[in-house]
Amino acid sequence: MAWLPHALYPVVLRLARADWAAEELARVALAWSRGPDDAGAITVRQVERTAGVYDVEVASIRPVPPIASMLFSEAIHHLRSAVDNVAFYAAELASGGELTPEQARAISMPIYDNASKFEGAMRRLTRGAGAIDAVADGTELRQRIESLQPFSDGAAVPSMKPVLAQIMTADVVNAHPLSLLRDYSNEDKHRAIRVGAATGLIQVLNSAWRESVRKGMRHVEAGDVVTRVPVGTPTALEVSAALQVQRPDGTWVAYGPELDGIAAHVCDVVIPTLIKGIALPGSIPVGIDLRDTGQSPAERIGEGTRVRAHARAQELVRVALREAEAAAIKFAPIERPDPLA
Repeated sequence: MAWLPHALYPVVLRLARADWAAEELARVALAWSRGPDDAGAITVRQVERTAGVYDVEVASIRPVPPIASMLFSEAIHHLRSAVDNVAFYAAELASGGELTPEQARAISMPIYDNASKFEGAMRRLTRGAGAIDAVADGTELRQRIESLQPFSDGAAVPSMKPVLAQIMTADVVNAHPLSLLRDYSNEDKHRAIRVGAATGLIQVLNSAWRESVRKGMRHVEAGDVVTRVPVGTPTALEVSAALQVQRPDGTWVAYGPELDGIAAHVCDVVIPTLIKGIALPGSIPVGIDLRDTGQSPAERIGEGTRVRAHARAQELVRVALREAEAAAIKFAPIERPDPLA
């Protein structure tokens, strides 16, 4: 961490808080998915609407806890603020002194998908009485900022893993991590970021297994019939529910890889590029104890780990899956509609 100025240690602690929020969201999501007494967030039932055949349908979906959206929002806020904090520091350093109040209000990390709009924004920053010469055309800081822009950088966060998309015959929607950070942050100023049970993976472990797997994680609602089985034919069903977040463009994505893709880009690429002009993957610790330990920021950072929240959460999921595999089989309740109803 010798490359990072002491003045930016609070930024590292802010990044650690974003990482904490991501892990806490993973714990909330896992607890929600398992449900009380491991009943599951999605429950199913069997309804004999046709003699001799059970409709296996979604009986209920557990409401998403409000804290999930708030934790996602907190992580986004700290990541966006961290980027702006570093941009402000870099501009002040390049200016050789404190910025005027007018300049301080104007400076932030610009994020543009379009080169012409970026140029227009930078012209506005470098004109008039409050001009910020540190980001004038040709300056080192201007070049660093421009190199990070979505229109000139090929970084991308996919909406899902390509392998899963292939199974589901779905399209992968790629988005630049800084574009996502900007759009989530802007959206959160106007309305709550939507975190919901958009999809579930329901696998039928019989001859229809391949068809059910091909559907992959899909949108489910109470009352949806997921399969039909003959009465008296034992059929195993695996139900997995996942919290997802809706991107500002409407695409539903898994919150874990989404946050991790944004955070990793901020830590590994954006911040070191603004300060040193190069990417430094894995250079910023994120697992930092922020509690009342009596330690200085430098001591806290020195003891931090570089294992990100998403990696830690994956281990939690692996443990939960092993426990689920060892759990007793549950039988879906059977309902027979009243013929007179």
